[in-house]
Amino acid sequence: MTPSRFNEFYQDYVCSAAIRLASEVFALLPIQCVYVNAIADLLDSATGRIKPMPVLSVKFIKDNLGRLDFERIDCSDAMRNFVFRMGFSAVEVLEG
Repeated sequence: MTPSRFNEFYQDYVCSAAIRLASEVFALLPIQCVYVNAIADLLDSATGRIKPMPVLSVKFIKDNLGRLDFERIDCSDAMRNFVFRMGFSAVEVLEG
């Protein structure tokens, strides 16, 4: 598998996990907004060591999530419906 194809699958996996987590939190709690941060072990080029760093940070709004057709969306593309930061290197974590 090429690295670009692997990254595409990995990105979809991380985004789908974030969507699933937000959906479950909304089902359990009476809240309208949830922040989800995905952390991966990445190379810190300043130290040369592997350390946990955020690769996805997204602010989910309950109403916007409820409008998605989960049978037809591409999870990576669906992030455009929310405020998010995403990358294959460390990203800035969103705060409320």
